[in-house]
Amino acid sequence: MKKTITLLAAAALVLALLAGCDRQEGAVKIGVVDEAAAFKDNKVAKDAMAYLQEMGAPLQAEAEAAYKAMQENQTEETVAAYKLAMGKLQNVMNGEQQRIVALVDAKFNEVLEKYRAEKGLTMILSRQAVISASDAVDVTADIVAAMDGVNLDFNPPAEMAKPESKAETEQPKAESEPEKAEAEQPEAESGQPKAETEQPKAETEQPEAGSESAE
Repeated sequence: MKKTITLLAAAALVLALLAGCDRQEGAVKIGVVDEAAAFKDNKVAKDAMAYLQEMGAPLQAEAEAAYKAMQENQTEETVAAYKLAMGKLQNVMNGEQQRIVALVDAKFNEVLEKYRAEKGLTMILSRQAVISASDAVDVTADIVAAMDGVNLDFNPPAEMAKPESKAETEQPKAESEPEKAEAEQPEAESGQPKAETEQPKAETEQPEAGSESAE
């Protein structure tokens, strides 16, 4: 019942939009796209899935090896290693999946808008929000073909690698502190000869005391 009400509300909204567009522009051209099919059946989506599988393979292998080691010899160390490997796998893959989906979704919306503008369509509606429509206005195949012609670079941007490089550049700075301490040591050692040079001055005064006793 709720689904029917939602569809009726969507249909009423579409009719209201059509009426407004009809008064303003005269002719209304509409396209309908099956978003679910167009989003997953194109080359970009398949390349994205292949990228995620390739990236997750080493992490998956690491988690499986840790699980096998835990099964053979269950200790605190092997359990902790398995939990660490699984946590790493889940965290990395969840983050990458969200980034890739957002990237593909942005490109999908860009392709939709470009297609609408090129074809002179007033709007493109989701098939899921349309109760009934003629196949003549279905543009799903055209959108899939447009997505097939898109090449996306799924590699993480350079900004994501900066924190690691920053940490690496801080290490030489920390290592240079012992060198600075070693450089300061000659100054402390050079002060010792200065104190020793005062002794001959004290010794030269002894003959004067001896000459007075002789007198």
